[in-house]
Amino acid sequence: MERAGLGNFVASDLTSSSSVAVTEREEDEIVLEANEPSARVFTRDDLSVVGALESGAPAARHLGDPVSAGVRGVKDVRGLYRKITWGLAATDAASLCLALLSAWLVTFGLRSMHLDYMLVVLTAPVVWLAVFHGFGLYAPQHLGAAEEFRRTLGAASLGVLLVMVASFWFDSSFSRAWVGLVWVFAVAFEMTARHVWRIYQSRMKADGRLVFRTLIVGTNAEASRLAVAMQPKRTGFAPLGYIAASGPQVAPDRLQVVGRIESLPQAIRDHAAECVFVASTAVGAEDMLLVAQAARQEGVEVRVSANLPEILTSRLSVQQVGTAMALTVKPVQLTGSQTVIKRVFDVVVAGIVLLLSLPLCALIALAVRATSQGPVLFSQPRVTKGSRSFMMYKFRTMVRNADQVRVAESPDPTVPFFKPENDPRITKLGAWLRRLSLDELPQLWNVVRGDMSLVGPRPLPAEQVAANLELLRSRHEVPAGVTGWWQINGRSNLNPEQALRLDLFYIENWSLTLDLYVLLKTVTVMLAQRGAY
Repeated sequence: MERAGLGNFVASDLTSSSSVAVTEREEDEIVLEANEPSARVFTRDDLSVVGALESGAPAARHLGDPVSAGVRGVKDVRGLYRKITWGLAATDAASLCLALLSAWLVTFGLRSMHLDYMLVVLTAPVVWLAVFHGFGLYAPQHLGAAEEFRRTLGAASLGVLLVMVASFWFDSSFSRAWVGLVWVFAVAFEMTARHVWRIYQSRMKADGRLVFRTLIVGTNAEASRLAVAMQPKRTGFAPLGYIAASGPQVAPDRLQVVGRIESLPQAIRDHAAECVFVASTAVGAEDMLLVAQAARQEGVEVRVSANLPEILTSRLSVQQVGTAMALTVKPVQLTGSQTVIKRVFDVVVAGIVLLLSLPLCALIALAVRATSQGPVLFSQPRVTKGSRSFMMYKFRTMVRNADQVRVAESPDPTVPFFKPENDPRITKLGAWLRRLSLDELPQLWNVVRGDMSLVGPRPLPAEQVAANLELLRSRHEVPAGVTGWWQINGRSNLNPEQALRLDLFYIENWSLTLDLYVLLKTVTVMLAQRGAY
């Protein structure tokens, strides 16, 4: 199976928003950005042009018409992003104020607030907004969901620390418990507000209000992949056509060639483009110089694909080597201390959740025993890190001896990620447990024992692994998990190729912050019950 490069990953980021490949997952992109004046985008009335492009109609017929050439009364998409940025700043400040007020109420109840504390509440948002700006959290068009989560968590932690230090100027002294409460409330309010804003942006993209009119530089296979990836409106990009460069050329599909790189400024003006997306394998250094110059003169953004594995931008840094620009990819493996922290986190969280869920587990066990014959728990050999086999436990959701009952319409059970929908072997109680993911609770014991981690690729049955050793080998570079990137981006609704791609993305971007993001995202996926069967 072909592994997507970051050229594809940038494209899959375009398709996003929560899942990888990247569906709701708006993963990060490599961006070379110019600080130029704003350009323009279609209004809703003009979306018929974009719709025609998405349906595969000839591009030239639409790109040459008066609507795309003149574009009267269109909205400024960068202006919309600026308004969103101001909205984010307002909700960030409000989140901190609410966190400070909530911490006071929890600590002191309804007692009148001291003057010095009121001064902290009024002045702290200035520090807070400065920190969030420093973390690059006010460029929403360049942030994926996972990267925004990572930066927000870091900014909130540093922000609370600085607010605590600044409070000493007002002769205020606060306990460690107060600091902890402010941090918890601030993170909770921030994550909620940012999630709401992300939903709002996704809806604006879907209805065409937050869409960059985009010219694709290049006419090779990578340029074609970018055009395909941009087709859904939710990506936030509307591909207008190709710009021929001096590199290799192939017959373009879907869109037509609307200009050459030497006349890129004119093409930008003719088609009211707001973004130029460069297929990196289609251009040389001289072509990129022309692109940068045109973008600067016409005030449009430049985005460049790169042929790398699917990775988050938190692992990338730009470095100048002589006269060349290079991308540095940071190592992904956890250090020894991080591995210890991850293990401690797994044991503590899994142990606490397991203890708190014991009454619920007891009720489920009684229900399983009362509604069908057979054992309460189902155990099966699964494979984890280092291709080590272990016995995984879950509440039984099928009839007794279900492994001996073959379902005629089911595919080969040795196919990786095999899980038939509407399996007649599942009991009524089992179907309910699966929808709520409650059948997975016993796996917390596997986590405590060290067989699994809270987050990682889901462990596959030993027979599936044995039948696909080469294909699945890379999944076993990290511990298997109770939940993972695959689970929060489609679960059983994905085909085997998509599921494997998501697992490989997690392995390439393994970090403690990503684990925390997956855990919190898992809660919303469980409540939505998407892909659970």
